[in-house]
Amino acid sequence: MCQILHAVSLDLKDSVALRIIGLGQLTYAVVFVGAFVLFGALVLKNQKRMVSGSDFSVAGRSLSTTQVSWVIIGTLVGGVSTIGTVQSAYDHGISAWIFTLGSGISCFILGCFFAAALRREQVTTVSELLGKYFGTKFQYYCSMLNSCGMFIHIIAQYLAAMAILTSVFHFPLPISLLITMVLMGFFVISGGISGAGMVGKIKFFLLYAIMIVCTVIALVKGQGLSNILSQLPKDTNFLNFFSNGFGPTAIDIVSMVTGVLSTQIYLQAIFSAKTIKDARNGAFLTAIVIPPIGILGIIVGLFLRANCPELEGQSAQALPFFFQYTLPPAMAAFCSAVLLLAVLGTGAGLVLGVTTNIYMDGIRHLFKKEPANSLAIVRLCTLVVLVLSGGVVMAGFSTTILHWSYLSMGFRGAAVFVGLCIVVFTKRQTYSAMIRGVLYVLPICYFILAIFL
Repeated sequence: MCQILHAVSLDLKDSVALRIIGLGQLTYAVVFVGAFVLFGALVLKNQKRMVSGSDFSVAGRSLSTTQVSWVIIGTLVGGVSTIGTVQSAYDHGISAWIFTLGSGISCFILGCFFAAALRREQVTTVSELLGKYFGTKFQYYCSMLNSCGMFIHIIAQYLAAMAILTSVFHFPLPISLLITMVLMGFFVISGGISGAGMVGKIKFFLLYAIMIVCTVIALVKGQGLSNILSQLPKDTNFLNFFSNGFGPTAIDIVSMVTGVLSTQIYLQAIFSAKTIKDARNGAFLTAIVIPPIGILGIIVGLFLRANCPELEGQSAQALPFFFQYTLPPAMAAFCSAVLLLAVLGTGAGLVLGVTTNIYMDGIRHLFKKEPANSLAIVRLCTLVVLVLSGGVVMAGFSTTILHWSYLSMGFRGAAVFVGLCIVVFTKRQTYSAMIRGVLYVLPICYFILAIFL
């Protein structure tokens, strides 16, 4: 992934650069910037006025079914669902569906078993909910672990966004980092949870439209799906969903499900719903619409595998490569801008989740009641998170952090999921010291096992 920050490997970089220059670099850049300015204007135009930290974090608990869904989609559907799925399909085949399928399963489970109980609790963070049953100390402990896991994924979104900016404009890395930080901050600070919902709505329609267009082009150029499949290399079974082994695939799906059900920003959408019905239906709607985008990405990835063997070893650039070699410059630029929006939207949602944890589980407890300047405090926390995450990238730890990014999903699950299940399914008010002890030890055990296994 670190190599992406230097654009693409030399041969692909040179060929793409020549292609873009030949088709009009200026047109590409102007359309890219214009499209992104339009997205920003749409987000600003549709923001609700915020006057408090509660408005920022849970929108006064006023989100409808579709708005709940937009918030979840805005963070869950990003670079991994599109760029990552095409890349994985190119390398491994239909097992690339694990992420989007797992996302859909987790949202379905969220709607069936958790949404009603979570919305009924009238809390802002999942750590606050667990703290009501397992004690304030566990609330702080859980909040810290959850925030650390989300923080790691913020770094990944920084790197993905910087890769797009660097490949389009050839900016030096510090400039790409600064622009990424400003844009991500804009989406969070301007609208809070409502802004995340608006970004999610825009992302949903644009990403679906783009992936449908790309899939149609792939099927036409590949002369149908059966012809594409017949041209795939014979040394790999690209149609085996369990190509990595049944055990690893099952573990990936379980980690995905538990990770989503343990992440603050996804549950924050449920906490922000107007009613229990809106919370539940918002989760169900998300479960329906996310998995198909993975299928579209798989078709594009398989087409590229059948027709572009030169991408092997640099498949992270498969989707941008497809844009630049099959679409006119203006359309390719627009699609790249949408990809940047998707990455920044995911990063902004994670920043919002970390900020909410810091404020509600930390700073808020320093006051007897919500301070009059709570909105300013929350926004200041957001800036701190953005600067710290940007500092980590500049410090050169990005390779290590990306290496551990998948670990963080399971780590969050170990910190939150078991306790959440105990609260939701047992419906008791107090729990023994032994149960609380197990909840404290689980994340540590998971971390140790993940390192040595």
